[in-house]
Amino acid sequence: MTENYYKHIISVLPKCDTEDYPPELFRKFAEHAAMLRKDWPWCRDLSEGMFLSWVLCPRVNNEELSDCRELFYKELAPRVKDLSLTEAILEVNRWCAENVTYRSTDIRTASALSVYESGCGRCGEESMFAVNALRSVGIAARQVYAPWWSHCDDNHAWVEAYDGEDWRFLGACEPEPRLDLGWFIPAAGRAMLCHAKCFVGGKESWQRLLPGEDMDDVDLREGIAYISVTQRYAKVKPFTVRVTDAAGVPLTGAAVEYYVLNEGQLRRIAQRTTDSRGQATLTLGLGSLWVTARQGAMSGELFVNTAETPTVDLRLPQSAEPPASFDFLPPECSSVKPLTLSESERLLRQETLGRAKELYTARHPGGGSVPKKPELWPWQRFPEGRVPELWQDGWAHDTEPPRSCKLTLLQGGGKGSLGLMRWDEGWRSVPAPPCGCETQLPAGKYRLITSARLPNGAQLVKLHDFTLSPGESLRLTADFRQGTPDQLLQNLPMPDPGFSFDGPALLCWIDPGAEPTEHLLNELAALGEFPCPLHFICQKPPAALPQGAALHPWDGYVAETMARRLFQEPGNLPLAVLADKEGFARFASAGYNVGLIELAAELCGLIK
Repeated sequence: MTENYYKHIISVLPKCDTEDYPPELFRKFAEHAAMLRKDWPWCRDLSEGMFLSWVLCPRVNNEELSDCRELFYKELAPRVKDLSLTEAILEVNRWCAENVTYRSTDIRTASALSVYESGCGRCGEESMFAVNALRSVGIAARQVYAPWWSHCDDNHAWVEAYDGEDWRFLGACEPEPRLDLGWFIPAAGRAMLCHAKCFVGGKESWQRLLPGEDMDDVDLREGIAYISVTQRYAKVKPFTVRVTDAAGVPLTGAAVEYYVLNEGQLRRIAQRTTDSRGQATLTLGLGSLWVTARQGAMSGELFVNTAETPTVDLRLPQSAEPPASFDFLPPECSSVKPLTLSESERLLRQETLGRAKELYTARHPGGGSVPKKPELWPWQRFPEGRVPELWQDGWAHDTEPPRSCKLTLLQGGGKGSLGLMRWDEGWRSVPAPPCGCETQLPAGKYRLITSARLPNGAQLVKLHDFTLSPGESLRLTADFRQGTPDQLLQNLPMPDPGFSFDGPALLCWIDPGAEPTEHLLNELAALGEFPCPLHFICQKPPAALPQGAALHPWDGYVAETMARRLFQEPGNLPLAVLADKEGFARFASAGYNVGLIELAAELCGLIK
């Protein structure tokens, strides 16, 4: 069977993998998988498609490949061999937490072995590492990720593991006492798309490897099946784009791309090709979406809310101009509620995290170092007759386009995120120059985007389309729309803060002595009297508290959970939450924000 498994690996991996890595590496993966299939009952019980796709396959995403499975197996096999499959999944994740912790790195993904040796990685690397660990002991596992969130400027990746009956999710290197727990549940409930990658090679093999998958949930590109699992986390509906020519004749084979707005840029989350009826259907979350369609030199685009419009029509070529301003709305909070921990489970979680931290510190006294990155991207290619291209975000980018035009951006009113896009068979991001600085760009069609994000995740957007002709110099002003005070209010269910309060109240998790916290305290002192009760949660009391403010002991689990549930960055203090008497968070802010207290006082008046 080893030879058959080796041939399968070669058939499904990108061709550049078989050219960049020695055959011996893939034979080791095949030999290890053959042993698991023979000796481990839960691996033996998997269907052929499940085993080939989610245990045997060496690649998880776009990481550098490494010979890691045997090493991980030697450490994990003794810990899981006598456990049930569910407990084994949990135990593997505990081991992952003992060896790897989160640290932001660059966009290139290190190998599982590099992450293990360095002891750190971003969420994409942590989840890739955990998938390899699970597969090393014969557990079917895959990485799941939201390419881009709609409700905040970020994305995230986590893990799904098969428990013998169903896929279960977990946060990589974030051990919990049960499966289907994780801080990211509320965020995933607001995603437009969450998907997993399966390497299938040719189009003819994907149905054999993924039997039973709905075609509306599978996006086939470059030998990869992108499987939508959004329905497991969020409310979804099928969304159909019908593409025709100017006479209304359906266009077969038109490329349809789907974008969300993130960090001021249109970020592609999926791509489809129209069928014989000129239609492309994809199951998506319920929120705002930017859609483009193109065939040959013809193109068109539109802005749509999938919660309101299940089907749209695009005629090519399109003559109508896109809207100059609009509100980009994320999906509402999902009805899927996070599971709550019992007191015993909460204590177990704290003990597990404490033990993992001790073992991690013993192994990485310095706290871990940034993983060594591959010298080249795994999928770098050199098309005949063209300059080198870099494979990134799902398409090839010219590394050195000719630059003959000049653009200068001027600072206008307001603040927010700014993005610059260039049309190149779809909208592609271009680094935007700092305001006041001149940059050189190739001639072409461009779009300047400014967006101001509201606390509820919605974005107030302005577009400015322009064309740069060869040799042209252009100066543009970047203006931002700004929200009104009532637009800044939200209504988010708030986890138990660990103490009682009468709302409305301002709850502040602070770090006395740190500049951002001191700035918040200074703003409170300057205001005089805040219009509602104040509650401070900290490890050490500040030198001075506003009169009448209550002080509460620190609980790291509560602080992290509060931030995650309210879509704020954990650990970014101060965390200020304006809560109403029903226990809902009406406004939240994390980190250094000038004018925070004055704004919170104004909002407090609106909800009283």
